[in-house]
Amino acid sequence: MIFLLIIVFGFSLGATAEATTKTSTVEKTSPMVKIFYFRDNPKARASLFTHPKSIDVLAPQAYSIDNGGLLSGAIDPAILTFAQAHNIKVMPLVTNKSFSRGMAEAVLNDPSKQDTAINALVLEAQNKNYWGWQIDFEGMSSADKDRFSSFIEKAGPVFKTHNLVFSVAVIAQTSSNPADYPNNLWDRVIGAYDYDPIASSSDFVSVMSYDDPDSKGPVSPYPWLREVIDYSLQFIPADKLSLGIPFYNWKWNDTSGKLIAIRGYTEIEKILMKKHRTLGYSATEQTPFIKYTERKNHYTLWYENGKSIAKKISLIEQYKLQGFSAWALGLENPSVYSAF
Repeated sequence: MIFLLIIVFGFSLGATAEATTKTSTVEKTSPMVKIFYFRDNPKARASLFTHPKSIDVLAPQAYSIDNGGLLSGAIDPAILTFAQAHNIKVMPLVTNKSFSRGMAEAVLNDPSKQDTAINALVLEAQNKNYWGWQIDFEGMSSADKDRFSSFIEKAGPVFKTHNLVFSVAVIAQTSSNPADYPNNLWDRVIGAYDYDPIASSSDFVSVMSYDDPDSKGPVSPYPWLREVIDYSLQFIPADKLSLGIPFYNWKWNDTSGKLIAIRGYTEIEKILMKKHRTLGYSATEQTPFIKYTERKNHYTLWYENGKSIAKKISLIEQYKLQGFSAWALGLENPSVYSAF
């Protein structure tokens, strides 16, 4: 889930709002589903224990599959007990170990390893009373697209048979044209996801709509986010689309124009204590920012707060999407909870 953050250090042909959208036979009448990703650390635990009423689904990044299709990982029983006591569903992420392309390809190229992985996921979910699983394979190339889709198509019916919710995380797209993405990103990481068969074989899809590769400002600019939604809805029914929202911030060096840090709210707290800083909010990007000077260097930090998250929530309501998937607990500005 964090893979594109690395890529940024080293798209944009949006579909119009009138573009044909993929429809579902199920009319959306249920409340917005609020999914929070979780990496076990003190700040993440503090957020979980303080705001359980805001969380519908807890999605710990806690499991992985190796090149033999073997499952490894665990969630602290104390976290599971807390979630159960507060009626929070648990849907762990399962990754290709270390987001290794080799790990993914070893499994995708071998049906028997896929069977091993799927059976292990079912057994673990039954033993731990999980709501379901989210497949979070990253670092794959566009050449892996069909094999990944086949893996998802194989897994879907098995999870359904065992009454497990099955979801897939995909990197955000705004076009199917590889030339619309910089730095060969389509072939290297983005083009591995064929939205149509993935959506057809899963209960919902979490579109990682953060880390706009063309942005020189916010993590997830509002205009780009709308492009992601409009494009995604051509393949993913609205009631199967969970919109990714970021809780972290980007820090830019205004002189060099380079992204120099990706951090959580702790960074903002430190900057707010500085004497020479300017707070602002971009009506175009629908994102707040802080400009400040440190050791004669000028910086801009773009982050999320209650107002910017509320704008993203309004898009979810406007398009009648399934809900959101937020990355990640412990990184957030406390004000974001006012938006839920």
